Formats: sequence, structure tokens, C-alpha cells
Amino acid sequence: MISIYFVRHALPDYSFDDDATMPLTAEGKRDSLKVLDKLNDVHFDFCLSSPYKRTVETILPLVKQLNLDLHTDPRLKERARGKINNNYQELLKKRWDNFDFSEENGESMNSLQQRNIAVLFEILSKHKNENILFSTHGAALSSILNYFNPNFGYLDFVRIQNFTPYILKIDFNEQNKIIGQKELLIISK
Repeated sequence: MISIYFVRHALPDYSFDDDATMPLTAEGKRDSLKVLDKLNDVHFDFCLSSPYKRTVETILPLVKQLNLDLHTDPRLKERARGKINNNYQELLKKRWDNFDFSEENGESMNSLQQRNIAVLFEILSKHKNENILFSTHGAALSSILNYFNPNFGYLDFVRIQNFTPYILKIDFNEQNKIIGQKELLIISK
């Protein structure tokens, strides 16, 4: 069995224009200590994160405390956001209704899902019987959940959209099937 602890990043500072370097707010940094408290007793064999600053900052206290080697993968970056001309929630729903849809200069959910699933299956094949720390984004995590359960859709995404940070532990068997799933931390903002 492989246990993956998916950590959705804490509250970022949305005043930053550059998505990749957007840091956590002071509140987000305080909440990253709650991630540390929740996972401090877990032995992690491998640690992986999106290269984005907010995902790294969310797990950094834990990484330092446990003296983990932090690996990043550019395929785990946030979904490329394009031009938003209308209501943001309508746009989100449209993405979930059609995984191939993307706004101008944006990335489809299908593309996001393919990138993340490719990395996840590499992890599952290389890290049998290990505990993995996996720091990610809300849309990315939702696309992974949808891959394994096509019934996970827009309303499920909306439910976790404001959970920052959020920890979801998923256990996989040798055939890469989910055999257990548990929410460990929910901080709603």
C-alpha cells in the first residue's frame, strides 16, 4: 500500500500578479504550522511539490522539522489561467462541464489532469509501500480525484475550493486503485 498525503496550499496573497511566485499571506504562513502539527508524526519516504512558491511554503515548516528532501516537478504547476471575460463561477462550471474547454490563453482541465496523473503514476510505480507528501493546488487535486472517480465534479470542487490548507490522505493498492481516503485537515477561508 502507498499512502499519499495531498496538501492543498494555504492562503496565498492574491495581490501578486505572478502566479508562480505568489507567496502565502501571514495567515497562510500561520496555517502552514497547522499542517506541521497534523503531519509531524508521519514518517515520509518521499516529498514532492508543485514548484509554485505557495505550495512549497505550505509544507516548508514540516519539511524542515522532518529534515525531508523536497522535490519539485514543473508538471505539478497550477493550471494556466487565461483571460476571464465573464463571471468567474460560470467559467469554473464551464471547465468542469467540458474538460477540453479553456479560456483564451488558458489550460483545459483535461491537460491539467493529464500532467498531474502522469506524475502521480510515476510516484505510485517508484514508491511502493511508502508514505508520500504531495503539495499541490485545488484544481490539480480535484482533477486527480476526478480521474479516479468520474462522479467527482464541479460541486465537489466548489466544496474544497476555499479549503486552504487542506490535507487529504489517499491509500492506493498495488494496482494503483484507491482503497482508502480520509480528510485530515480542513481550514476553510
